[in-house]
Amino acid sequence: EESTGEQLLWSEQSGPQNVDPIVWPRAASSAEIFWSAKQPTGAPLNVTEALPRLHDVRYRMVQRGINAIPLQPQWCALRPDACDLYA
Repeated sequence: EESTGEQLLWSEQSGPQNVDPIVWPRAASSAEIFWSAKQPTGAPLNVTEALPRLHDVRYRMVQRGINAIPLQPQWCALRPDACDLYA
């Protein structure tokens, strides 16, 4: 089963100062869905299991000089599951 998709950025809401900080973190989130449509067990993806991988990707972006936006408020990042919609 092939998964395809695209990542959009509305041009009227973007400019040179916010393209890298917004596009790359969102592209990483989209890639999580496009390439990993299911967990290795076959269960659907969920935010709780995807966030650690996405935080790691964002950390590496920042280390490489991309001013990537945070994926969630710091309060939520420090308290796993506290901000989940299904908690």
